[in-house]
Amino acid sequence: MPIKVTMPALSPTMEEGNLAKWMVKEGDSVAPGDVIAEIETDKATMEVEAVDEGTVAKLVVPEGTEGVKVNALIAVLAEEGEDAGAAAKAAEGGSDPEPEPKSESKLEKPAKEEAPEAKPAEAKPAPSGDGERVFASPLARRLAKEAGLDLAALSGSGPKGRIVKADVEAAGKDGGAKAAAAAPSAAPVQPAMSDDQVMKLFEEGSYELIPHDSMRKTIARRLVEAKSTIPHFYLTLDCEIDALLALRKQLNEAAPKVKTEDGEKPAYKLSVNDMVIKPTPRRLPWCRRRMSRGPRAPW
Repeated sequence: MPIKVTMPALSPTMEEGNLAKWMVKEGDSVAPGDVIAEIETDKATMEVEAVDEGTVAKLVVPEGTEGVKVNALIAVLAEEGEDAGAAAKAAEGGSDPEPEPKSESKLEKPAKEEAPEAKPAEAKPAPSGDGERVFASPLARRLAKEAGLDLAALSGSGPKGRIVKADVEAAGKDGGAKAAAAAPSAAPVQPAMSDDQVMKLFEEGSYELIPHDSMRKTIARRLVEAKSTIPHFYLTLDCEIDALLALRKQLNEAAPKVKTEDGEKPAYKLSVNDMVIKPTPRRLPWCRRRMSRGPRAPW
């Protein structure tokens, strides 16, 4: 009787994985504990061991396949003394009527019926929430409140159409007329570039396309989910760092010279970021590693 090898669930939340590599080929004999494949999940690449003894009759899913569902048939083993070709055909013929997909389809039906009932309740408040929300900096809000201006009537010149201090001041000088007239033109401020448009910016052959692994895809999906579902607010702070820039210039000018192929160059060049990292508490070890690279600065 053929032995079916299915995609294992390597984590409680795993729904699908990538079959990164087969460690065996058709005709090989395997024993319990032998590594037969490498499966790439959304967190790591893990080795899969055989749980039964037999001969690899057929590799159903080729290596490099992405998005293989959990419990999907990926290989067939033939028992000792069984013909490999017959075992592969028998497994393929009996792979369709599996009990698990049927039970899943039965469970999905009530969810599909309940979906229309939940949609109207969620769709009603969405338009009003999006229409009332105005993106503006805290300083712009305070200035608009003091001047008695309606932020909804202003158009923002900041990132992604955000209303900033200059917009409120301009609206106060013009009485809000120009801001109201420019409001319709603020809509098409966020052009979305496709992958093809981005690649056209570079000469063909000057780059290498490397597909994201499952972990990177999961990170991107979670970041978009957090950005879309969790409220965000941003704070800005103006700092006077004239003394810091003067010290940075003094330290860079005092840097010793090092001979290179292109001539003498300073042994180091401090940036503002280096000056900020220096007083950071020593409980952050990456700061120490960052500052320890290359010639040491004179502090």
